[in-house]
Amino acid sequence: MNTKSAFLILMTPLFLAACEQDRIQTICETTPHFCVDLHEDSWCKFERSNLIRARRQQASSPDDASDYQLMVSLKRYHDCLDPLLDIEYTKRKERKNDKLEAILKARNALAQLEQQSLNSDYPELLLWHWQHHGNLSARARFIKLADRPEMLKPELQKALAALLTLRDSAAAEQALHRALSLYEADATIDTDIIANLIGLYVREQRYREVWIWSRVLAKLNPDNRVDLTRMNVYARFDNIQQQQMQQRVDTIIDLLQEGTYNRS
Repeated sequence: MNTKSAFLILMTPLFLAACEQDRIQTICETTPHFCVDLHEDSWCKFERSNLIRARRQQASSPDDASDYQLMVSLKRYHDCLDPLLDIEYTKRKERKNDKLEAILKARNALAQLEQQSLNSDYPELLLWHWQHHGNLSARARFIKLADRPEMLKPELQKALAALLTLRDSAAAEQALHRALSLYEADATIDTDIIANLIGLYVREQRYREVWIWSRVLAKLNPDNRVDLTRMNVYARFDNIQQQQMQQRVDTIIDLLQEGTYNRS
């Protein structure tokens, strides 16, 4: 690699960061109401920028999807700033007041959006109200949406499976497999879906499936330390059985990477 190439590689992240800052600055200059009640220093810059963009998107396209993204951005902004209030400033203590006001306003804005979205049947909003506030009505309505097109997202199927595991393991298993089938080619797969599937098979003592999916998980996520030797405590498979199961492992991995996995 020559010096010029190395210089360009080093400068690219700095250039992109500067461009991003310029875009946010332009938004704040042309539409200051998206920025006026936010803190001004460099803390939580990423969360602040995302919140500004989410506000602009919600203003231009006010719907359930943009409301949800704004709620997520408000929560992340609030949670990023909140620990900073414990820092004792020796100089420019107005910074602390600046952040305190921003936190309070973010908290109030989030509460208002939550109240406004209580009657929405948008899946992400229903899941929000269940996960953040234990809203049983939202939980029940979310489960009823199981077969709706708007539920065809891996993260929603994963959440659905978590709610169904104890009451309907077959439906939970179906949801987890459906979640895997929704990934496109070369996508980054949430391997927690596979881990949850393994947990379900362990509870049902379906050790053949545990053997297969443990190896799929180990292949897709080498950092996930699956103790494959523990399988021998529960079930032993001869060499022919292991070869057959390994073939299925290889097939599943290929299908997942190609974005064509489907289990009917």
